Parts: sequence; C-alpha cells; structure tokens
Amino acid sequence: MGKFKEPLKNRNCFHSYVNETFFGFLFRSFIMVITSWFIRRKIKKSDMSRWFCKTEPVTSSIEPKITWVGHASFLIQVGGINILTDPLLRSPSTFFPRYVPLGIPFSKLPNIDFVLLSHNHPDHMDSKSLMQLKKHNGTHFLVPQGDKLWFENKCFARVREYTWWESSSFVLAHNIAKQITFTFLPANHWSMRGLFNRKNSSLWGGWMIECLGHKIYFAGDTAYESHFKEISAKFPNIDIALMPIGPCEKRDWVKHSHVDAKEAIAAFLDLQAKYFIPMHWGTFPMGAETFDTPLIRLQGFWKLRADELSKKELHILKVGQRFELSKTVQDKVSPIVVQSIDQAKPVEESFR
Repeated sequence: MGKFKEPLKNRNCFHSYVNETFFGFLFRSFIMVITSWFIRRKIKKSDMSRWFCKTEPVTSSIEPKITWVGHASFLIQVGGINILTDPLLRSPSTFFPRYVPLGIPFSKLPNIDFVLLSHNHPDHMDSKSLMQLKKHNGTHFLVPQGDKLWFENKCFARVREYTWWESSSFVLAHNIAKQITFTFLPANHWSMRGLFNRKNSSLWGGWMIECLGHKIYFAGDTAYESHFKEISAKFPNIDIALMPIGPCEKRDWVKHSHVDAKEAIAAFLDLQAKYFIPMHWGTFPMGAETFDTPLIRLQGFWKLRADELSKKELHILKVGQRFELSKTVQDKVSPIVVQSIDQAKPVEESFR
C-alpha cells in the first residue's frame, strides 16, 4: 500500500497524506457562486429540457442498473439490492437551484437498502434528504469516520462509519447473490458541514460495491492523486466507474479538491475500469463555467486519448437516465452536448 495507506489525523483533524497543503475556500467559493449565478441567468429553461430523461424506476434488479438522480446521487441496483449514493433529493439552497428536475422524485424511489456517503459537504450529505430516507424500511447508512454522531443525534438506526480500506459484507433476505460487500476507499478532498463547523473533523472517500462478481466504483469528490492506482491494485477488473468531472474552473482554485475532465480520464485509466459514467456536473451551478463545460471537455479529451481508451466505454447519462450493464442500448459517447467538438476551437486550446 502506498501514499494513501491510511488517513492521517492531527489534533482531531484528518489529512489525506503527509505534508498535505490546505487552501482557503471561503473567498474563492463566494466568487465562484456569484460567477455561476450570472452564468445561470443566461440559460433558458427550454434549453435544459433535453438534459432530462424521465425513466420509470424498477423495484429491484439482479444485473447492475444505474440511474443518475443528479449531481453525485445515483440509484444503483444489483443483486436485488437498492443503493443510493450521496442523496440530494432537492435543491440544496436558493443559491443552487437545479438546472433540471430531480432524476427520480422521492415518491418514485424504490425502498433503499443502503445509503453510501462520500463526505459531509451539504451537497453530498443533505440533511432533509436523509431525514426523508429515514422513513424507508430497514435502510443501512454507511458513512465516513466522524459522521456517525450526526446520525445518532437524529436517532437513525443501522448506521456504520468507516475508515479507508475498511469493508463490510451484508446478507439480506432479498439479496439474490446472498452477499454484498462495501469498501470505503481513499480520496483527496476535505470535509466541513458549515461555516461554523470545524474543517476536516470527519473523513472523506469513495466506495467500492461488489456483488455477483461485479465491481462498481463510486469516486465521491476528489482531486487527482495516486490513490486511483492503489485502488486498482487492490480491486482489479473494475466494471463501472462513476467519476466526477466538475467543477473545472477556476482551475487553480479547484484542482486541489476536484478532478476536471482531463484528470478524470487519467484516473479512469489508472483504475483500469471498463465503463466510465460522469457525474458532478450539469445539475447545479458550481464553478465559474457554463453548466456543460465539463462534459464538452470530457468528450474532447476522450477523443485525444482514443487509442488508450479503445476498449473502454464512455456512457453519458442525462439526469434520470438509466444505464443497464446487460444491454448495449447506449452509444459509447452520447451526442447530447450543446456545442459539438467539431465546432469548438482547436483541441489543444479548448481542452487544456
């Protein structure tokens, strides 16, 4: 095991690795929010309709089915088990209205067996969404180390917290595979609930889901680092990687906590996974960029590295769209961008 063997803790604050550098976020976040607000005002609601796909959710599935609910929220169904990642079932605030409707309304969700949290930022650990899910029957909440107390204070049952590389296997009566395994994995990010909470008092990470021989990786939020190669060494033959691609601007401000499209592809190659499904773009105004900038860059960089990616598949989902591993109904690159690559500036200039 390498650089991300275990999280470091100093004065009750977590660190990803030795000599990690932390950067201020308050001023930069404020500027990015204001910039996003001005960009959002120029977007017409009619232009966003094609980014939404109304798909009726199924009650359960044996083979992997993955529906993008929006942002970092996915409904993952495999082995008869229903899993929800980083549930955000509403607009997080007045300043962050959704560009498109919720991929699956709460009333249409099947009963959720497991909720996986990557970290405690409000757009990933949304209190109102979690309180709604508390009403589901027998839901297990798997959370990073340091976040369990929040759930205990609100009287949640079946909550477990994890450090990096820690695994749990569960046997549920309706699990066709008889067992499903979750492993909490490293990421290069940070944590904080609000302005008056202590930074990095809880951990952050991604998740590996193993069921029926399938491996599904959910990256959470992360900057690019060596942990992707370390994950690949521990988990060969990953089937599906759910990868963040935004925000990507201003790059100097976000590169220490978020991959952009170029780095997400590099991370995907490090993982040696087969299917790439992008997330963390196009749902809310986040960075100082248009909502589809991360996607346009993703397609551009995918073309630039076409030889290395010849045996891989890129599946771009609309909000609400479902990916089914057992089918081949999706194109390798779904043509749903506002600006085509051919109309863009030269690749080297546009996709820096």
